[in-house]
Amino acid sequence: MKSYPGFAKRLGLWALAGGAPAWGLASFFIWQQAWLIYPKILLWLLCSGAWLGAAWGLARRAEFQLQTLGNVVEGIASGDYSQRLRSASANEQLGEQINALVDTLHRQRLRAEEAHCLVDAVLQGIDVAIFAFDEQASLRLANPAALALLLRDKDAVLGRSAAELGLAALLTANTAVLSEHVFAGAAGLWRLRRLPYSVDGREQTLLFVTDLKQVLRSEELQAWRRLLRVLSHEVNNSLVPISSLSATLRRVSAAADDSESKQADLDEGLGIIHERAQHLAEFVRRYARLARLPEPQKQLFDLAALLRRLPTMLPEAGLSLTIAGDCLAPMPSEFKLPFFGDPVQIEQLLINLLKNGVEAGGAPLELRCQVQPLQLSVLDCGPGIANPANLFVPFYTTKPEGAGIGLVLSRQIAEAHQGSLSLEPRRDGPGRGCAAILRFSAIVQGGR
Repeated sequence: MKSYPGFAKRLGLWALAGGAPAWGLASFFIWQQAWLIYPKILLWLLCSGAWLGAAWGLARRAEFQLQTLGNVVEGIASGDYSQRLRSASANEQLGEQINALVDTLHRQRLRAEEAHCLVDAVLQGIDVAIFAFDEQASLRLANPAALALLLRDKDAVLGRSAAELGLAALLTANTAVLSEHVFAGAAGLWRLRRLPYSVDGREQTLLFVTDLKQVLRSEELQAWRRLLRVLSHEVNNSLVPISSLSATLRRVSAAADDSESKQADLDEGLGIIHERAQHLAEFVRRYARLARLPEPQKQLFDLAALLRRLPTMLPEAGLSLTIAGDCLAPMPSEFKLPFFGDPVQIEQLLINLLKNGVEAGGAPLELRCQVQPLQLSVLDCGPGIANPANLFVPFYTTKPEGAGIGLVLSRQIAEAHQGSLSLEPRRDGPGRGCAAILRFSAIVQGGR
């Protein structure tokens, strides 16, 4: 509890000074009376005591009131709104006003705490990664979605600079377009948004990182799956009896006694029906693979050993394996690359990309491996990308015998392994060509 001796002392001195003339006049009249000395002394002492006591009481009362008011103000400053001034009389409006002020501030504090809890709940539950940087580009806030992208806990990232966290490029990237970035926990295309805000007059930055790709492609995949289930059911219901009936009619017509020309026409027509029915059944079976891609059975395996098997599996690709570092070098036989994923699906993904390059006339191919961050690039020497807008459109193909699902399946496998797949014009090497680039986050390495 604070005391205010200076103010109380001054107030007591002013009270003494104000009462001094009355005390002096009373003393004069007392000593002028023709009384005995003892009554005079007693009366003078009573007047002096009343004068001094009134001044002292006024000073103590003022000090008490100031102490009470100071305690209320201290409580407000520290967030304690339980203290109040004593009930004031009708003439003491200051106490009532202060108590009303404390009640108002208490209600505002409760509203602020409720709003803070709401904001914190939103930050904890939202799928958008949110980073807050101060004026020196040091991280001050990161929600769970942001920490998941960085694969670190809060204590390990708060206070670190954007450059140390690998986020400096995002603070200057163009927010009008999707940005490609490889985080420790995910890789792909991201929608960025930056908003300025101020703390203590210093401008700071909020960075929102949204993985729209995953949401949109998930909805797109669900739509295709529903379509393919209906298509498979309806078409198969028609194809099965057509195929069976055409085969039966062909056997019956072969046993019938009729002219050779009619028999030949009938055989030819039924043969075409049977062939087309079989072709359509195979067509539906291949497209239905899009809706039945199984969940990856992830395990820790050596990705480098898988890569070294590819040249033997596809000799027509003329595949060469290289390591990208300070300079390109052939992949050594002792090189190991731990990878956490489904080896069967990863192998199928790479085979699809190699076959795509061979069928595009791009042999010989090169598979270039970059370790940190993990990136696999399949480079061909073909004519390049003719129609980039339709590369990942299901069922679209420019090949006479193509099904239009290879790249779509490959992208699904890559994204199921926290990665991304993109096809770009080749920027190195002679002439034209295409680069199929697989980027993976750090979560696929080390078995996490």
